[in-house]
Amino acid sequence: MENEEKLVVVAKYSSPVDANIVKGALEASGIPAGVIVDSTANAIWMAPVRVVVFERDLELAKKVISETDEVDDNAIED
Repeated sequence: MENEEKLVVVAKYSSPVDANIVKGALEASGIPAGVIVDSTANAIWMAPVRVVVFERDLELAKKVISETDEVDDNAIED
């Protein structure tokens, strides 16, 4: 288990569409990314859709997201 890599949330969105646009931008930049949707919580409480990356890619991912203007403005702030 020593070689396990930690996933971290890089951004949260209220829309799965926005989250998947960001995921695509990250992957196009060579950063592996995923989208986590808690469908039960989202249906009841409008839970945010989370975009995750490996911790080692976090800073670069933030830069890529900040350059994705149309979606960056839709991010949910903590």
